[in-house]
Amino acid sequence: MPAIPLAELLHLLVAAVVILRILSRRNPPGIAQAWILLVVLLPAVGVVLYFMIGERRLGRRWIERAERGRPALRRRFAEVIGAAGIERGIHADQSGAAAESVSKLVQSLTGLPPMRGHRVQLIDDGERFLHALIEDIESARQSCQLEFYIWSAGGLADGVVDALVRAVQRGVQVQVLMDGLGSRPFTRTPQYRRLRDAGIDVEVVLPVGALRLIVARADLRDHRKIAVIDDRIAYTGSCNLADPMLFKRDAGLGQWVDAMIRIEGPVAALLAEISSAMAELQHGRPRERSAQVVPAETASAGTVALQIFPSGPGFAFQDIEPVLLAAIYAARVEIVLTTPYFVPGEPLVTALCSAAARGVAVHLVVPRRNDSRLAQHASASYFEDLMAAGATIHRFPGGLLHTKSMVIDGQLSMMGSVNLDLRSFKLNFELSVLVYDRPFSGRLRTLQQSYMMVSERLHLPSWRRRPAWRRMLENAAQLASPLL
Repeated sequence: MPAIPLAELLHLLVAAVVILRILSRRNPPGIAQAWILLVVLLPAVGVVLYFMIGERRLGRRWIERAERGRPALRRRFAEVIGAAGIERGIHADQSGAAAESVSKLVQSLTGLPPMRGHRVQLIDDGERFLHALIEDIESARQSCQLEFYIWSAGGLADGVVDALVRAVQRGVQVQVLMDGLGSRPFTRTPQYRRLRDAGIDVEVVLPVGALRLIVARADLRDHRKIAVIDDRIAYTGSCNLADPMLFKRDAGLGQWVDAMIRIEGPVAALLAEISSAMAELQHGRPRERSAQVVPAETASAGTVALQIFPSGPGFAFQDIEPVLLAAIYAARVEIVLTTPYFVPGEPLVTALCSAAARGVAVHLVVPRRNDSRLAQHASASYFEDLMAAGATIHRFPGGLLHTKSMVIDGQLSMMGSVNLDLRSFKLNFELSVLVYDRPFSGRLRTLQQSYMMVSERLHLPSWRRRPAWRRMLENAAQLASPLL
C-alpha cells in the first residue's frame, strides 16, 4: 500500500480539524454545509476563508468589554424607560394583530417596550436629511452624537462637518463614530483631520488591518445610521453621511435613493445610549455624558408609539430575523418591503410565500441594478418561488434604491439600517425602529408606492423564459450567500 504524501496528509488533517470546529458550533445547517463543502473541495482556500470570515469573532478584548458593559447598559435603558412622564405601550386604536404580537416579541428579546410620546417625520431623500441634520446641529445646546457606516467627504457632508466644528466651539459635547471599513477613505481626507483638530471625540469603530485579522473577523461592521441631538432629537434610517449628488457617481448606478426618520421624544435618549455603548466597546473608556436622562420637554413631544431593536454580534440582543418573521406571519392584508439587498435565507422566503399563498398582498421592491453583483444574482434566484406563490416583485430603475422599509397592514412600520440579507441578520451591528402609528404607516406606504409606480413589475411567465445560464448563475450565487 503506497504511503500518503506528507502534504496530502497535512491537508487531510487540517481539513478534518476545521470540519470538527464547524460542527462544534451552532450554525444553521445551510451555513455549516456550505463551509464543509468548501473545505472538502478546496481545502487550502476553504480553510483560509473559514478562519477569515467563517466565525463571528470580534476579539477577546471586545467581548470582555461587552460582557462588562452589558449590565450598565441595561440599567441605563431602565432609567430612560422609567423616567417621569414616559408612557409605555401601544395606543389601542393602533394595535392591530401584527402590532400587538411584534411589540411583545421585541420587548421579550430586548427588554425595551414600546414608548409613547414621539413626533415622527419621514424624510424621503438624502439631501433633505442632511439639510435637516445641519439645522439641528446648529441648534444643539448640550450634545451631538453621530454614528454612521459611511462618511464620505464633499458637498452637504462637508456642511455637517462645519456644523459639528461650530458646535464644539460653543461648548457642545460632540462624539462621532464611523465604521473602519465603510469610512476608511474618509479617514484620509482633510475633513477627517478637521474633526480631530477641533477636539471632537472621533472613534473609528472596528478598524481594519492585517493584525486585526489574527484576532477578529474583518467584515463584522458597524452598519448603523444614527444621529442624536441633545438626547431629544434623533435620526435613523438608510442614509449614510454622504451627499447623494456626489456619492459613488462613477459607479454607473445613478443616485442612491434613501429615506430617514426624524424622531422627537424619549427614544432619542435610548439611541444616544446605544451609540455611547458602541464607543465604549471600541475604546474601553466610560463616556461622561452631560445631558439629562430624558429632557423634560421631550417626554411627550408627540403621540406616536415607537420601539427600537439594536442588534449585532456580542451586543446582548438576538438578530432581527425573528421579528421580521413574526410580522410577516401576523399580516392579514398587505406586506410591502423595500431593500437594496434581498438574500434572506429560506425562513423569510418561506414566510413571504406563505403570506402570499393565504391571500396577503406581498410586494417586494428592489433596485434593478445593484452595486453587488453577487447579491443581485442571489436575490434573483428567489423571485420565481415568490411569484409562483402570488407575491409581486418590483425592480426600481431610478438609481440604487437603498431604503430599508416594511409596512404591515397599514398599521406597523419598520425602518432602519437592516437589509434583508444574512449579513444584516447575523453579522453587522444594526438598528431598527418599529413605528406603531397608522398615519406614519400611511406616509411610508405612499413613499413605497412612489417607488413601485416607476418600477418594472416582473411577470412569472416571462421570468421563467430567462436563459438557462442566468438561472444557473443565480442559483450558484445563492449557494454562496450563507458564507457572506
